[in-house]
Amino acid sequence: MPALADHRIASVRKAIVHGLKTLWLMVFVLTSFAVNAASVKPDVRVLIDVSGSMKHNDPSNLRVPALNLLVDLLPEGSRAGVWTFGTYTNELVTHEGVDDSWRQEARSKSRDITSSAMFTDIENALERAAYDEKRPDKNYDRHIILLTDGLVDISESRDERRKRQENNESRDHVQFDLLPRLKKAGYTIHTVALSDNADKDLMLKLAQRTGGLAAVANNAEELMQLFVQALDRTAPSEQVPLENNRFLVDESINEFTALIFHKPSSQRVFLISPKGERYTSLTHPENVRWHYESRYDLITVSDPDDGEWLIETEVHADNRVTVVSDLSLNVSDVPATLFRGLNLDIQASVQEEGETITRPEFLKLVALKSEQLADNDKVLHSEIMTEKPGDAGVFVTKLGPFNNTGNYHIRVNLDGKTFQRSVSQPVFVQDIVSSSVDYDDENEPKRIFFTKVLPELKANDIEINVQIDGTLKRAQLSSQESWMLDLPELDRDKRHVIRVFAKGSVQDKAFDIELDPVVIPSLNPDAEVDMLDESSDLDVQPINDSASTGGSDSGSNSSDSNSGSGSADPVEDNTPKKRMNLLNPNDQPLDPGMPSDTNLLWVYLAVALANIALFAGAFWLYKRFVQRRMAARQQALSDSNDSGKVEASKADASKTESNDANDSPSEDGKTESTKNEDDLSL
Repeated sequence: MPALADHRIASVRKAIVHGLKTLWLMVFVLTSFAVNAASVKPDVRVLIDVSGSMKHNDPSNLRVPALNLLVDLLPEGSRAGVWTFGTYTNELVTHEGVDDSWRQEARSKSRDITSSAMFTDIENALERAAYDEKRPDKNYDRHIILLTDGLVDISESRDERRKRQENNESRDHVQFDLLPRLKKAGYTIHTVALSDNADKDLMLKLAQRTGGLAAVANNAEELMQLFVQALDRTAPSEQVPLENNRFLVDESINEFTALIFHKPSSQRVFLISPKGERYTSLTHPENVRWHYESRYDLITVSDPDDGEWLIETEVHADNRVTVVSDLSLNVSDVPATLFRGLNLDIQASVQEEGETITRPEFLKLVALKSEQLADNDKVLHSEIMTEKPGDAGVFVTKLGPFNNTGNYHIRVNLDGKTFQRSVSQPVFVQDIVSSSVDYDDENEPKRIFFTKVLPELKANDIEINVQIDGTLKRAQLSSQESWMLDLPELDRDKRHVIRVFAKGSVQDKAFDIELDPVVIPSLNPDAEVDMLDESSDLDVQPINDSASTGGSDSGSNSSDSNSGSGSADPVEDNTPKKRMNLLNPNDQPLDPGMPSDTNLLWVYLAVALANIALFAGAFWLYKRFVQRRMAARQQALSDSNDSGKVEASKADASKTESNDANDSPSEDGKTESTKNEDDLSL
């Protein structure tokens, strides 16, 4: 018995030791995984277009300060490289680890960015930037930022047909061969289009299919902000709310960095501490690092004082303050591309040194809110986040549905009474399907093709209807990814706006929305000007103004509407914005400060009457002048005739007297000369 007991004890000990070894191994593996996950750093490759068209689209060469800002914001220990592309692709800044020497080289090389290339070889640029496609590194998350203002343009042929063919072949290679390879290799592509001539469709595909951000710059002035947004997708950073250039620093913050945008001619930026100390780029303590550029200031403060700080300069929507803190806000990943008509599930938690805080007394003091913001930082829609049942410390909400396409920000705010945090991520909202019009050889529209964009969308689960000249028609399924609608014969003297509606479900989520309209331009714009008084079906309601029927609220054209029981008070202006009716200018004046059309009519009549009066007066003066001149001539002629008659009378009288003296009268009492005159007259 004792031997058996000893054997059992030994077996138990062995089992315990084995269990401890197994547990230690699991802890080691999990710890290693957590360390590896935390140690993943961004790897950013920047591709900058240097084609000749950039002279027009970026005349001040603002690509240089935009790149410098990106260089300054790249986190220490990340990896980055810069390539320029046009006819050829050149490595401007070596692709390697980011440190002070790399930043110095990048700033120096950025001055070599020009606008002199003859072509735009996007294919070769992507190939060169992805040189290590087959050598993935689990320690880095690879991103490509592509900036261009044009189309794929590689052909040197002078034959237009051959040129189009070669350019199309390169474009097809990018989207059908290169794009799937880059996605499989783990590259995330962010695109910035700097022109209406840019291939926006290709840029959108590159970004959307790799989980990147697609942005459009209306002008070169926006490049810096868009580069910062792209960096936010590659290396998200935690922020503190900045209101009227004031922000709160609590004791858990170890460091903050303020990015302040300003105009080149603006006055100097001042940073004022909670103690009232005033810092500038020239005068500041050792714990402040200050980098000044003509368009922005980058200020980093280590071990900052607790309390409210103030930045004394003009307010800019893109100003931000990022922080390094032991107390952080953790937000679930927000996709770079969202889709109209669908909601976004958001999850967040408050963490202390990487661990989620679950203490009830702490959670009662915090409030979390999610927001959708426009580019100008205006809040379009907000939702209060509530605790997730059965998961302590986790807050959830649904934001949306998103009813308008375009660039936005999704922001989660944390208010902990004595501390504040904020996480913001840029997103692009687009339609679940894209549309294109097929024209025949005579430039007549024959059909519309609709192609799904949302990958999870099943073609059989969606119904697409269009409204043409007041008639509703349904598009027919032509493949697993597309629909087709044959167009009736249209009056090409008019511009046609075809409304598009989509109804169905995706991943068991129902939607009923109006998409962007399909516009078929007029072939005779002048005819439209002659039909100003005619009623037209082009005077339709703005998109999303009660256009859809069914499950989801389509909202207004200007912003999304609140939905859900947990919604906060509406914070947006839901007043519909009137769309300019090109066929009826009386619908909305171009400038509210200008006179109305009724007043303009009286102005036109007054001007016309004044012109008529002026013409009549001039004509009357001219006629009077002519009459006076004619009268003067007649008077002169009359005077001349009168003097002649007087002279003639005098001559006749003298002659008569002479005849009376020299001639004797005849029998009938006449002189000889008189007789001769009578004979001549007979």
